[in-house]
Amino acid sequence: MILAINVYNLAYTIVFLLTFLISYLLIIQTRLENLFKQGRVWEIRVAQVMLALIFAYLLTQGIMSLVNATQFA
Repeated sequence: MILAINVYNLAYTIVFLLTFLISYLLIIQTRLENLFKQGRVWEIRVAQVMLALIFAYLLTQGIMSLVNATQFA
């Protein structure tokens, strides 16, 4: 049995996970919880994760489109 690995998808996943981690750590440092009412821990965590996912997706799309543009140039 031969294991075929799609390098593009592997690179996309690694870049996405790294940008998600960096985005999440940056969002935690911005004190986002000051925008919410006291005691809204669940909503704050959801907002932090959603923002990190959005930023990670946008950054990953941008990086991978740059890789595609330079690959065939």
